[in-house]
Amino acid sequence: MIHVVVPAFNEAGNVPALLVSIAERLQPLAQRYRIVVVDDGSTDGTVEAVERTAATGALPVEVVRHDRNLGPGAAFRSGFLRVLETADPLDVVVTLEGDQTSDPSVLPRLLHRVWEEGDHIALASCYLYGGGIKGTNPHRVALSHVANGLMKRALGLSGLSTLSSFYRVYQASALMALRERHGDAFITTRGFECMVEVLYRAARLGLRISEVPMVLDGSRRVGKSKMKVLRTSVAYLGLALRALTGRL
Repeated sequence: MIHVVVPAFNEAGNVPALLVSIAERLQPLAQRYRIVVVDDGSTDGTVEAVERTAATGALPVEVVRHDRNLGPGAAFRSGFLRVLETADPLDVVVTLEGDQTSDPSVLPRLLHRVWEEGDHIALASCYLYGGGIKGTNPHRVALSHVANGLMKRALGLSGLSTLSSFYRVYQASALMALRERHGDAFITTRGFECMVEVLYRAARLGLRISEVPMVLDGSRRVGKSKMKVLRTSVAYLGLALRALTGRL
C-alpha cells in the first residue's frame, strides 16, 4: 500500500490541485493508496478545501488536525504516527509539500528506487545534476545552497546533494526502525529542519538513502512560502550543534 503524508498550513489555495495531482500519479499504478493531510492549525479553510476535493473526486483522503500551528516537524510526526498505526513493513510512505512546488512526475522514479532498487529512503533533489530551482527569489536560493553545504559537512552527510527536501519516499520499515530506536518522538524539531533530523538519524541507523533530480518550481505555489529564512537558518545551526555534541 502507498501512504501519502502532506503537511498543510494555510494551503487552501494549493491543496485541491495537489490532491488531484497525487491521485493522477497513483491511480495508474494499480496499488491501494491513502492520503493523510495533516492540517497544522490552518485558519484559511484548508480542511474544508481538502474535504470538498476528496468528496468530489472520491479520493481516499483523511485529515489529522492540530488545534494550533505546531510547525512541519510536528505535522510530519503526526502524519507518520497515523500511518504507522496500520502500515505493513512492505508499504511505502510518500511525503511532499502542500504548496505544489514539487514535481509530481518524479514520483514513479522515487517509487522505483524503493520498490525495485531496495533503497530505504529516496529523495527528490533540486541540487542533484538535472534538478534545479525556478520561481524563487535568488537571495533565498543562494542562502539555501550555503546552508545545505554547511549542514552536510557538520552532520557528515556529504554523500547527499540535498538534506531538506520534503518530497521523499520511505519504506514503511525505515520509519518503523526510526520509531523503534527513538520512540514516538523520532522527530524532535519543529521547523523545516525536521527533514534534516530524519536523514541524520536514518543515516546513523545505516539506512540506504538515494536521490533523483527534480526541478522545484515556486511559481506553482499560490501564496507565499511559509519558510522564514532567518528562523530556519538558526534552527539548522541548533540542529548541527546538537549533532556535534552527541545530543541528537
